[in-house]
Amino acid sequence: MRMSIRQAVEGGLLVGALAAPIAVYAQVTYDFDLPAQTLADSLSGLGSQAHINVIFDPAAVKGREAPALKGNYEPKLALAKLLKGTDFTAQFTDSRTVVIKRPPPSPKPAQDRPPMQEARSAQNAEAQPEVSRLPTMTVTGSLLPRSEIDTANPLFVITAEDIKRHGFSSVADALQNLSINTGAISNTSINRSDIWSVKTLSLFGLNPDYTKFLIDGRPMPVFSQNAVGLTTNALYTNLSGIPINLVERIDVLPGGQSSLYGSDAIAGVVNIVMKKNAEFGTIDARSGFYSDGGGRERMLSASKSFRIGELSLNIGGQVNDQQPIWALQRRITAQNFAGGIEPQQGTPNIAATGLFSGISVFPAQPSDCSNLAHLWGGSERYFTDPYGTGFCGSVSDSAYHTMINKQQGANLSVHADYAVNDNLNLYADLLDNYQMQARETDAFYSSTFYDPNVDDIVTVQRNFAPEERGGSLNDLLTEKNYENTFTGTLGGKVEFGAGWTLDVGFTRSMESNDQRRIQLLRSSSWGQALLGPQLGTDDFGDPIYAPNYSLLADPITPAQYAANTGAGSISSTDRTDQLRAQLTQTSLFTLPGGDAGLAVVAEKGFESWKYQPGPAFYSGELDGDSFNASDGHRTRYATAAELNLPVFKMLTADLSARYDKYDSAGAQFTHPTYSVGLEFRPFDTLLLRGRYATSFKAPSLIDQFEGLSTYRTQETDYVNCARLGFAGEQIYDCPLQYQYAPANHVDTSNPDLKPLTAKSFSYGAVWQAAQTLSLSVDYQHIDIRNEVLLESDDVLLRDELHCADGTLDPSSPTCTAVNAQIVRAPPTPGSPLLGRILSVNTTKANIAQQVDDSLTARLDSSIGLGDYGRLGFNLAYTLVLDHRRQLFPGDSLIDLLNNPGWSSEFHHKVNAGLTWSKNKWDMALYGTYSGPTPNYLAQIDGSYDYPGDGKVAGEWIYNGSVSYSPTPAWRLSLQVNNILNSEPPIDISSPGSTNQPFGAGNYNPFGREISFEARYQFGHGGDQ
Repeated sequence: MRMSIRQAVEGGLLVGALAAPIAVYAQVTYDFDLPAQTLADSLSGLGSQAHINVIFDPAAVKGREAPALKGNYEPKLALAKLLKGTDFTAQFTDSRTVVIKRPPPSPKPAQDRPPMQEARSAQNAEAQPEVSRLPTMTVTGSLLPRSEIDTANPLFVITAEDIKRHGFSSVADALQNLSINTGAISNTSINRSDIWSVKTLSLFGLNPDYTKFLIDGRPMPVFSQNAVGLTTNALYTNLSGIPINLVERIDVLPGGQSSLYGSDAIAGVVNIVMKKNAEFGTIDARSGFYSDGGGRERMLSASKSFRIGELSLNIGGQVNDQQPIWALQRRITAQNFAGGIEPQQGTPNIAATGLFSGISVFPAQPSDCSNLAHLWGGSERYFTDPYGTGFCGSVSDSAYHTMINKQQGANLSVHADYAVNDNLNLYADLLDNYQMQARETDAFYSSTFYDPNVDDIVTVQRNFAPEERGGSLNDLLTEKNYENTFTGTLGGKVEFGAGWTLDVGFTRSMESNDQRRIQLLRSSSWGQALLGPQLGTDDFGDPIYAPNYSLLADPITPAQYAANTGAGSISSTDRTDQLRAQLTQTSLFTLPGGDAGLAVVAEKGFESWKYQPGPAFYSGELDGDSFNASDGHRTRYATAAELNLPVFKMLTADLSARYDKYDSAGAQFTHPTYSVGLEFRPFDTLLLRGRYATSFKAPSLIDQFEGLSTYRTQETDYVNCARLGFAGEQIYDCPLQYQYAPANHVDTSNPDLKPLTAKSFSYGAVWQAAQTLSLSVDYQHIDIRNEVLLESDDVLLRDELHCADGTLDPSSPTCTAVNAQIVRAPPTPGSPLLGRILSVNTTKANIAQQVDDSLTARLDSSIGLGDYGRLGFNLAYTLVLDHRRQLFPGDSLIDLLNNPGWSSEFHHKVNAGLTWSKNKWDMALYGTYSGPTPNYLAQIDGSYDYPGDGKVAGEWIYNGSVSYSPTPAWRLSLQVNNILNSEPPIDISSPGSTNQPFGAGNYNPFGREISFEARYQFGHGGDQ
């Protein structure tokens, strides 16, 4: 296939923007053993034996032979020997990539040149001496190929080699270990949230959906199951299904990037670049296990490039299987916490509590608990709470939870490139991922009703033990998530005129999801026996029952449990289409510092989201909540442009602007964004950089099109409490039926939402102190406005009181809206009180804002050790200086770094890596430090002002790896994660009723993981 070096690098074959200095690998010596063969095979073999990327045009070296190469050489000297006698040269573009440059074409005769081009060439020849240009490459953060690695945008790069060395087993693992990932979202499966099958990241502690995720520069689909938070709902991008062995590198670009990438690029952009060129067929097998048990992992991947005439094809596949880790397999989580400041306490498995009285209507007796003593591994027994009320419970209840999900997946990656002629290339990309995840969910029966015998609204709950549900741990994996994601692109690139390139491509990204759950039905025969016949309905609309509470203390058999269970599923889909055209000119005109570059982009997009709960969820039969069907779509149009101006040798300006227009079922909005970046190089070794940018986030489809979601809640009826004489601080003396009034909470979407907007600026410096030492420091500020927030029930009910007592004008728009959103029953005739609250209807609004300031520093260095190889060191440090948020207009800003009631994010985080390479050996040690976080009492108190409030200590986790290549074809690796088998920092203020005495969103108790990996490369003749 005919492909110039410029085409190769612009096509994404180069691994660009690496932070390490160029000389790190170029100066290490290796024992080469290459027979006399074709030059193409020798270049590929050299890359394999030296662990570097050798980029060349196969068509240009076709038919050329290379001499045998045996002995110990630096790669650059080995290349010189292979290229001796040819007119090819080797140009290192970074520490691990070398480009074999094809001889430049002879200049056209003067008569073949356009007159203007001839005049310009003559003028440039007189004005400037002949210079050797570095090859250019397109990297995340620019639409234009650049010859400089460091630009106005700080860039974090995780290469395929980094992933192997540092022991990362997934893309999410690699990204969550970054120093700039300071949010508390790392362990979704441990904290058992509603997005338990999703892995994502939180750059600088900002919302995960404030980061734009790309595959090869194209949008990834989102996880179509919604995440339910305290203040709003969200659609996150799931990183758990990306095939790690098929990834070439991961680029992370912090800060606002909407002027290039559109919506969502507020905290940053993550671009996952897949492998495009596997010169050798490769098979990679990995097997791992945890030293404390559980979590066994197996992975197999293969990739190969083919060339059929002018068609270049790369195919890769990966399959993986991971077994779960159960809490009972770890000492720290096997029982409720017994080492804290309060006694160990059992988890109640039987509860029947009056809503208004607040007391148990079925206080268990020791004899009741003796009936259940064989359950929960024989740990069920009689306890008393601090008020002396007896209950049946177990200190091992939560030990049967999964902390790592069972996961099985399969992936396929295809890249095709067809050279129609020297100026036109057609291309296609496909990435298809399938994964199944399974976890344990609590098996419980729950019901709320009015009991005339106690004159109270009673909530009963019965948790069923593992022994009642089946005979093995696998029987407890009753919730499964099946996800398939697909990203496909078809396009073409044509070169025309004097240096113009037009790239047109269509991308479709899709995600389909099916979440299935098996659980006891509310209408089960067991529940009917417990409640008895319905006796009617009370004045509040609640059913009336006179239950036989003693059935709560009777064990059941697995057969009985199975006969009373049912299954339900929630299916959902997400789709994004993008038609994109980019026109590029790298030599628009000449400035004193070089050629100006221009890129112009036009896009048309379509987005859709569908959410379809099955009947059991829709009716509330499985869990009492009502999830309603949702369906929405919208179209978008965008234009963007980037202009790179090398004003003079020391100063380069990069300008970009974008205009987006959205149409959501007739609700339209537009938003322009722009960015200005400056690169100032007073010396060759020093870069001073700064950047100002605006960015935005379109309302998510769930914000605009979510169907009504209803669940039961308890509200404070401020109006009726005030009319009974309990206002202000006296609210806590208000009768319980008004203090905890049962009502339906109803979430509604808002198609007229406006985009969230943000402004950001950053400035910093990069110092290349020596060829093998670089240091960078960057400060970043992000100011976010118009955040979408779900209205607060409590705020609406307080506003209702203010409208009723005249504090607010009853005829004002606020009072009109509040009175429409709070639905009450008709009042009792003659009573001064309003009717009971039936429902509170909340909607989404653009009302919140936040500010985030951070400082990031990085150091990369290497030292030659002569005959002992080379030592490399890198360090990254992130300090979040300020993070404040305002939820509702008029509220004071919440200091998220110092208010533990709102956030447990990391204030600072460190990554450090040490590598050693010599010939066939490669060793690495990698550590991540996560700073102190608030303890349990501080989070409960919402401050550090009370006794016991404080922070738990920070934590270092060390990973290590050793790789050995006995022959050029084989590479054997041993990786150990969490070498010291460290437990998470213990929080002694944790309650005795939890089995997680640590911050589950920040830390994990998985312990030491040991993995073995073997890679074999076919077809280069170096396996002797």
